[in-house]
Amino acid sequence: MKFHVHGVKFNQFCRLNQTTAWLLFVFNSLICSSIMLERYCCLVLLGFLLASCSSVPPTGKPSSPETGRSALDKLHSQIDSVFADSALSPCFVGAKIVSLTDGRVLYERNANKLFHPASNMKLLTTAAALKILGKEFKFRTVLGADSVIRRGELRGSLYVKGSGDPLTTISDIDSLVSSVRSHGIEKVRGGIVGNTSYFDTLYWGAGWMWDDEPDPDEAFISALSVNDNAIEVSVGPGRRIGDAVEATLNPATSFMKVLNSGVTSRDTLIPHIKVTRRRGENTILIEGRMDHHAAKEQFTLSVWRPELYFLNLLKERLAEAGVKVRGAVRLDTLAGTLTLAMLSHPIDSVLHKVNKPSDNLAAESLLKAIAAERGGERGSSTVGLSLVESCLAAIGVDTTNMMLYDGSGVSWYNAISPDALAQLLVKMSRDTDLFKDFYGSLPVAGMDGTLKSRMKGTSAEGNVHAKTGSLTGVSSLSGYATSADGRPLAFSILCNHFPSKLSVLRDMQDKIMELLTGSRLNIR
Repeated sequence: MKFHVHGVKFNQFCRLNQTTAWLLFVFNSLICSSIMLERYCCLVLLGFLLASCSSVPPTGKPSSPETGRSALDKLHSQIDSVFADSALSPCFVGAKIVSLTDGRVLYERNANKLFHPASNMKLLTTAAALKILGKEFKFRTVLGADSVIRRGELRGSLYVKGSGDPLTTISDIDSLVSSVRSHGIEKVRGGIVGNTSYFDTLYWGAGWMWDDEPDPDEAFISALSVNDNAIEVSVGPGRRIGDAVEATLNPATSFMKVLNSGVTSRDTLIPHIKVTRRRGENTILIEGRMDHHAAKEQFTLSVWRPELYFLNLLKERLAEAGVKVRGAVRLDTLAGTLTLAMLSHPIDSVLHKVNKPSDNLAAESLLKAIAAERGGERGSSTVGLSLVESCLAAIGVDTTNMMLYDGSGVSWYNAISPDALAQLLVKMSRDTDLFKDFYGSLPVAGMDGTLKSRMKGTSAEGNVHAKTGSLTGVSSLSGYATSADGRPLAFSILCNHFPSKLSVLRDMQDKIMELLTGSRLNIR
């Protein structure tokens, strides 16, 4: 006898277990006495059978281990859960994660939307600089003279021509002084001439905030730079209550004027000590109070007209070394006919300066150097950005929906998508000649640069190599990571318009990095 349920044969319910089949047989025997009862019971039985079928695996084999697809679905769900945090609801978040093995997109959210990249802009600048200038490029500062040296006297002038080297420090100036002494020069009759014609005369980037001028993170850009074009001010309490606070400059120089109205006091109604610089001049203002038991505090300010800062430091150091300079410090486009010394720093060191501590001056100097070397004119940000954009397009990065206005990411005019940044990271990873230098310039999680204190004790420590970025309400993280099963990944996470502490956004980024580096994706 063949059993039917509304015309369906029994052997077609092949996925039922034996218990279900036996119950089906019993119900069939009971309902034979009545057609109405049969129809009613069959409806009930059919519902029971469908429920039984859904609980039985499609085959009699045991469930297989987690597949690549389910692992990726799990990762999607975990990342979505991080982004679903109510703390992130006011801001705009975009992300893209790509497998470098096969170019497969593993995750994306608002990937084609435009964001303020903050210092993730430096990824574009450093990648293009490597492509355009090459690994052998060096920033050079040349010290020369325009006449012969007789009896220890240089009757002409000393000439210093700069190329915007952002790594020059006061110790480099001391090296120039030693070179002057080694040539037997004890007197310079014609003064010191600075040549800054390698760059144009625009000291600041487009879209930078006017009220940030004294901030060392927005230092003035010049072809003659020294000590990050900034000066350190150390302020401590006076010896007695009522005394003025004590201030020292590093490096010590008369180039900066100090107006000190700070006082040593216990009066909490007086605002705490504040140190700034008047805009458009090199006058340092010290105001407020310090308790007489307070420790010294350090402040760093940008310097206005950094090329004159460089030249005056050189003149002062020469004097300390016993070299008398009679003439004044001035700027001109002339150069010495006799080379006395040359300072140089390779592009690799500059890339590290740009990306690991996220140095804005170094990024802008690199951008202008691109223009100076390949633009056929004095280095300008506008020409440099045009060359950067052309370079990116040439390697396959979509530049049609970018807005580029500076090299560092300080500008509020910049706008880039996570997709474009991910494209750049993928393209650079395939450049066998340049990728090592590019990758090596990025901060490493838990180890150095701006990621030194992040992701410690997690699977991301020592694994994630990425560029950070911060502006008011903005936090970015883009770079490279490796999954737990060895799959190399490129990622970009951009967050804009966040009204609270940026540490919340950084924690979110760190959680996603832990997910990426802790996942076994098993993708075939």
